[in-house]
Amino acid sequence: MQRTYFLGGTSPAGFSTSFWTDHSGYYGYYLKGGPGTGKSTLLKKIAAAFAEEQVSCWHCASDPHSLDAVVLEDRRIFLADATAPHEASTPLPFVTGETTDLAAGLSPEPLRGHSAEILRLYRENQAAHMQARKGIAGISELEAILSEIGREALHTEKLRGFAARLGKRLIPKCAGQQGFIHHRQSMALTPAGRVRYLPEGFDLILVQDPMRIASAVLLRSLGEYAAEAGAVCEVTAELTRPDQPPVMLILPQHRLMLAAVTDTKQADLPVPVSTVRMQRFYDAELLRKHRSLIRFCSRTAALTEQRVIGLLADALRIHDALEAYYIGAIDTGFLDSTAARLTDAIRNRSSAL
Repeated sequence: MQRTYFLGGTSPAGFSTSFWTDHSGYYGYYLKGGPGTGKSTLLKKIAAAFAEEQVSCWHCASDPHSLDAVVLEDRRIFLADATAPHEASTPLPFVTGETTDLAAGLSPEPLRGHSAEILRLYRENQAAHMQARKGIAGISELEAILSEIGREALHTEKLRGFAARLGKRLIPKCAGQQGFIHHRQSMALTPAGRVRYLPEGFDLILVQDPMRIASAVLLRSLGEYAAEAGAVCEVTAELTRPDQPPVMLILPQHRLMLAAVTDTKQADLPVPVSTVRMQRFYDAELLRKHRSLIRFCSRTAALTEQRVIGLLADALRIHDALEAYYIGAIDTGFLDSTAARLTDAIRNRSSAL
């Protein structure tokens, strides 16, 4: 089964990803090089070369058409864009991984005559991303207020009892198997809005929760229960919120996914098999007491998110203009030979570290 994810996304503190820690036991091919040096193109070539295997593709939240990483799951090997904002390097060269600099394939002459324009576009792109980050920080502050109200109103013991019963009903024990909780970003805020990458053919359970706290407790509890039962879980975090709570839980072995939503009008989601409404786990009187504040925070956060999406779209437009200069300077022969070299190296490498 081929899977698709985001490498990460923008948080109030900047770009956030768990990719490197989640794949610390894999052998990594770290790709360096600035915009337009062919990193995404090379990753697509590698994914195509191993299409008959278990491959997962990890997209860029700033440009969902672009790849940031490819993981060859059975071989325990990844190839990833290791430049800013998700810069990384291998701790032990040729033992845990190796680095390839695609900037070595650029012809410098076409770039030198456009230095001032390239620098201007780079600064404008950085400024747009900085403004988007400030917007997300504002959303995070509003979400923190909602979270505080939600925690105060939450009937915690009632909810935990329900989570235990639901876990037993949904998730059978996997005898003799070890469970894991993987952090997999299946949703991100992008220039096109909120985008979800969901597996096909899975049953969907919507968890409706305007206050966002009860759903986080439920998904976290179900993930822990599933791991103890021997299942592999994939947890997606809400990166725009201060504590990055879970908002999606996917159980591949059971072909089941749960998605937390504030309302059920979600055009990008498939028809759910059921909906769990979390209002019953809150003190209704306390929520009524804070109704005006809740409404203000929710509406302001939604409006700010739309502004952030516009800023991300501006940043992508500027990035595309910047990237065009470098695409014109690429030595395609170098890129093709690098892809062939890496493909051969992967095929000849043992998956055991």
